[in-house]
Amino acid sequence: MMDCSELDNGTLLTIEPLPQALWPEGTKQGYRIEYVAANFSGGKRAVGGSVFVPELGAAPAPVLTWAHCTVGSNEHNAPSKVGLLPEERGHLAHWLAAGFVVAATDYEGLGTKEPHPYLDGEAIADDIIDIARAVHGMDLNIDRRTVIGGFSQGGHGSLFAAAICTAYAPELDLRGTVALAPPVRFLEFVRPYTMRGDQTVHALVPTILAGLHTRRPEFDPAVRLHPVGSALLDAAQQQSMQDLDALCSATTNDEAGTTGLATWQPFVDALESTSPPVTKYDRPLFLCAGGADPVFTSRQGSEFARELAECGTEVTFHDFESLDHMALLEPAGQRVTRWAADLVGAPHAATPVVPDDDRDIRFRILDATGDGRIGPDDFRAHALRLVQSFGHPLGDPTAIQVRQGYEQLARHLIEHYDRDGDGHVDLSEFLATDAGPVPAAITTAAHELVSAVLRLIDDADQWISRAQFRSVTHGLGIDEAESDVIFALTDSDGDGRLIADELADSVVHFLTGDDPGAPGYWLFGRAE
Repeated sequence: MMDCSELDNGTLLTIEPLPQALWPEGTKQGYRIEYVAANFSGGKRAVGGSVFVPELGAAPAPVLTWAHCTVGSNEHNAPSKVGLLPEERGHLAHWLAAGFVVAATDYEGLGTKEPHPYLDGEAIADDIIDIARAVHGMDLNIDRRTVIGGFSQGGHGSLFAAAICTAYAPELDLRGTVALAPPVRFLEFVRPYTMRGDQTVHALVPTILAGLHTRRPEFDPAVRLHPVGSALLDAAQQQSMQDLDALCSATTNDEAGTTGLATWQPFVDALESTSPPVTKYDRPLFLCAGGADPVFTSRQGSEFARELAECGTEVTFHDFESLDHMALLEPAGQRVTRWAADLVGAPHAATPVVPDDDRDIRFRILDATGDGRIGPDDFRAHALRLVQSFGHPLGDPTAIQVRQGYEQLARHLIEHYDRDGDGHVDLSEFLATDAGPVPAAITTAAHELVSAVLRLIDDADQWISRAQFRSVTHGLGIDEAESDVIFALTDSDGDGRLIADELADSVVHFLTGDDPGAPGYWLFGRAE
């Protein structure tokens, strides 16, 4: 295996011809490539992918980075080796006809020995983005205009890629993202297929369980499954979807131990943690659903689009009312390529700026999703932005501690302010003067989060210099001059460095005090 540890993510490693039998219609040149991407646990490794090139003209072409649907969970299922599904190739023919060079990642664990973290959008997001970087190492007439697209599992992953792309790969000119039938409410899919014991096992159920265990080793489905179910779990990691489906169709939920799986809390918690962020995306989104599709129903699609729009995302939603999961790919090809053509034909995309209003500045800073309330998704967005700014893989142990720290702080802050019990904090609740004394849990959570952030910067010390503090605040959208002012206000003893207690105290004061200018906003960044 090639040593990629010293190479930048997105570095092109190898290129070879791709058999024409694997080309979508309209391909003039087809390649299999390998490139460098970070795996979820922090290392770097080679990932495979396919590149399809249409007839190129004199003007540089834009790039579509494509995320494929479920094909299996092992090294033998890589689309660059066995081909994309015919329906996906048919869909991509529309992008080639529209003049896009298509780069389709295999994802980590497909085509390589490591396990594939199925349904983990965070783990494959960098794979989707880094192949767009890699094609710029090829001798192709392309420019930096980029569109992210994906179907089913890939539609799910494309949303995670969209959430981080402009920060993770600012050299790419991201114009928008297409997510076709993304499973954003997958528990609703699992429930009816595991409700009755005499139903045969749906092949996606062991696939999901295997993927969740790969991403979260502490989640152990074996404690619930029967021996037959454990065998299906092993098959999900070794067999193609077609072979797995044959095994599952001969097994009932009662035999496998999957009856009532959707009510098992460890599974519910693990699956819900894979949901794409409901937040304000900085580039337009196009969502498609099918009325006969159990993976992403028309109702789920319209609700998800509405939630994103309420956060300030520019979102287009189309409901193919009579079509099932695979059938929507063909008609969607015509709609989404017209939408994308308008985006790539427009001037350079700029990150939108929301004008100030008279709401409390602290609330606007914490409300990262822009939906008018503070909830867990806001703190997840803050955490993701900070971790990505330091270039840490999302599965790095310290990065996980930072993200867990934000989520813990969010829980305690919501418990403190949430008067109507809806799990969120609106502006009136946040500004209420009778919220009571600051709970010790908030103070403790703030100290634990700050300690994790300090380890993100320097694993050895529990203090930071002015220069190190600038690196933190830069990742959260605060410029150098403002960072120095915050540093001075937080440095209570004036010794020229900030220790964990000073930083944590400033955060607690910002979250629970009444000073809009409290310097503890450094942990959350600037409100747009």
